[in-house]
Amino acid sequence: MKKWSILVLIFAFAISMVGCSSGSESGDLTKVNVGLMPYYDYSPLAFAEEKGFFKAEGIDFKSTMFPVEGNVAPALVQGSIDIGAFSDTPSITLASQFPDLEMVSFHNVFKGFAIVGRKGSKTYDQLIKEGKDGQAAAVELGKQLKGKSIITTSGASFYMVIEQALKNAGLSKKDVKIIDMEPDQGASAFISGTGDFYLGGLPQREKLEQEGYPAIISGDQIGSGAVILAGLASTKKFVSEHPEVIQKMEKVWFKTLDYMQKHPDEAYKFVADWSNKQSGGKSKPADVKKFFTDYITFAHSKAEAQKLFYDPNSPTNWKKRYENLIQYHEESKEIKKGSVKLDQLVPAEKIFSDLK
Repeated sequence: MKKWSILVLIFAFAISMVGCSSGSESGDLTKVNVGLMPYYDYSPLAFAEEKGFFKAEGIDFKSTMFPVEGNVAPALVQGSIDIGAFSDTPSITLASQFPDLEMVSFHNVFKGFAIVGRKGSKTYDQLIKEGKDGQAAAVELGKQLKGKSIITTSGASFYMVIEQALKNAGLSKKDVKIIDMEPDQGASAFISGTGDFYLGGLPQREKLEQEGYPAIISGDQIGSGAVILAGLASTKKFVSEHPEVIQKMEKVWFKTLDYMQKHPDEAYKFVADWSNKQSGGKSKPADVKKFFTDYITFAHSKAEAQKLFYDPNSPTNWKKRYENLIQYHEESKEIKKGSVKLDQLVPAEKIFSDLK
């Protein structure tokens, strides 16, 4: 009898462990462990959980917060999470270390980086008003950099903005003087009169604009090398075993963005509260609204995603962006030449085309 009792306990324990595994069925729901990061870009996933959209698609959504992609990647490969928030550059720089990693979707374009000029500098918007098309305006502003000094931070995620702006005008870094400083230090130096142009992060851009210095051209106006594409990553194993989960995650994303677009005040308040809870900050709904309006473009629908990421003529086409990134990181020797294979790293377009 004692022997049978032990066997029953072992069997019960085994069943409970299966119920806790990733991608498992729990009643009518499939448990999915998702790694998030505490940034506005990924907040719609938290909002979807709040609204019950995941459950409506049959997903038992469980989230864990990570600071950056460098923490998300090992969690994916080790299996503690199934899907994780991710952006383009880390997916390339971490590819050789985590060969099982895959970018399964793209959801938004961060366009908040901008080259800031001195007061009175010509801007992209002014050139457009004068009748120039986007490409001609980008070229003219790129030429404006020739022979000038630019304060920026080498190795930062926004550094490629300079590379792309110069490339548009047929120039290179040899045609400008780079003043390498940390972002905050650089912004202060620019205000004090150092440098002709400045490129830093979003907080520094906003600080300088408040001081009256114009953003002469922003990332999305420069081209695919000057923006950041963000979405979701997973592993080859999870994608092959649970393709339906990836499909459902995409359906939830579009449903959530459609709802947020129709109920903006509710969405802004939720995101501000969610962000403050993660970071201990003091964001207000107005801050979220400004970010969503000025600095990021979300794919609210399948049609918008197609236009943003998969249309070959889009300035934010994922393949153009990745080719720029790979070239940059190979030339800077951050990755070995030929080590990143796009067809293996990014199945997002194939997954998108299969969406029903």
